[in-house]
Amino acid sequence: MSDIQIGLLMLGGIVIALVFAFNTYQEWRFRKRTRQAFSRHHADVLLDVPKNHVRDGKQERLEPVLLQDEDDTPAYLNDTPPLHAFTPPPAASEPQPEEDDEVVAMDAADHQALVVALLDPSLDFIAEVVFSRPLTLSSLPRFNVAKRVQAILRSERGLWTPAELLPGTRYKQVNFGLQLVDRSGAVTEQELASFCQQINHYAEQFDAQVSFPQRQQKLVAARELDRFCADVDVLIGINIVPTAPIPGARLRSVAEAAGLQLEPDGQFHYLADSGNSLYSLASADQTPFMLHNLLDKSFPALTLLFDVPRVAGGAAVFDRAIAFALQLTQEFDARLVDDNRRELSEAGLLKIREQLVRIYGNMDDRGIAPGSVAALRLFA
Repeated sequence: MSDIQIGLLMLGGIVIALVFAFNTYQEWRFRKRTRQAFSRHHADVLLDVPKNHVRDGKQERLEPVLLQDEDDTPAYLNDTPPLHAFTPPPAASEPQPEEDDEVVAMDAADHQALVVALLDPSLDFIAEVVFSRPLTLSSLPRFNVAKRVQAILRSERGLWTPAELLPGTRYKQVNFGLQLVDRSGAVTEQELASFCQQINHYAEQFDAQVSFPQRQQKLVAARELDRFCADVDVLIGINIVPTAPIPGARLRSVAEAAGLQLEPDGQFHYLADSGNSLYSLASADQTPFMLHNLLDKSFPALTLLFDVPRVAGGAAVFDRAIAFALQLTQEFDARLVDDNRRELSEAGLLKIREQLVRIYGNMDDRGIAPGSVAALRLFA
C-alpha cells in the first residue's frame, strides 16, 4: 500500500472521528441546556415556600408539584372539572359585568372619588401638605425612596386632580402617598423616616403645614400586610418539554394563533381587555424571545407562567392556561413536567386548582381582589 493510500485512509479516519465527535458534542450540548432549563434551588412544593420566594423582586417561580393520593385517584372538588375538561371558556378573557352594556358617563363626584382613591390609607402612608394660601406650583418634588410615591393635588376650587400641574391653577393642598408594601417587602422604619424628612423639607419651602399618620402604627400595619401578601404571592410555572427542540418560527405561529402576543419582556402574553397579562409563555432556559431569534433559533423547552395574585378571573383563567399548555403538548409532541422533570399528573393539576381557589378566597376575604388595582400595586 502506497504512502498516498495510507495518508488518505488516515485522513478519512480523522474526518469520521471529527464527525462523530461533533455529533456527540451537539447531543451533550442539548442535554446540558435541557438540564439547565429545569435546574432550580427551591423547595419542590406549591404553597410551603419561604416568605420572600416571589416577593424578593427576582421573580423566581413556584413549581406546581403536588403528589397524588396513595390510591392514585384524583381528589376532585365537587365543582372541579377533570383535566380533559380544561378548555377555554367561551366568554371573553375577563369576567364580564352583570350590568347592561350601556356606557355610563362618569359624573364629577365619581371622578373626585376616583382621584382620591389613588391614595389608599390601607396601602399608603399619606402625608398631607396644606399651604397657608393657594399657590401656583411649577413642579413637584422627586423623592429618594425605594417605594412608589403617588401625589394628588387639591385646587383652589376644592377639586382633586392627579399629580399633573395645570397651567394657571392655584393649589391649596397636596397629598403624597408612600406605598407601604410591594414585592420587595414592607417599608422600613428608616425609609419611612427619610420620606417624612423629605416631606418636611418640601413643606418648609412654602411655609406649609404638614400632617402625618402615626408612624409606628403604619409600620406595624405594613408588616402585617406584607405577611399576608407573602402567603398568597404565588407564581406558578408549568414546563412543556418536547421530544425535539421547537423552531422559533413555528412557536411564534402557534402562540399568536392562540391569542398571545410578544411583549418587550421577551415572553408571549395572553392579555385581558384591560391590557393586564393573564398568563405568559417563556423559554425554560430564560432566553428572551426576540423577533430575530424566533426566525433562526430552536428552543429545548418552554414554561407557562401564571402570576396568581395579579390575575382577575381566577380559576377560569387558570383553566384557559392549562388548556393552552395541553394544546402545546399536542402541537409539539411534548409533556408537562415540574422543575425536576417529573410528569405533572391530572390529580396534581387539579389539586393546584383547588389551592388557587383557596388563595383567591383569602384575597377576597382580605378585600384585595385578584387582579384589582390594589393587587397590581402590591404584587409589582
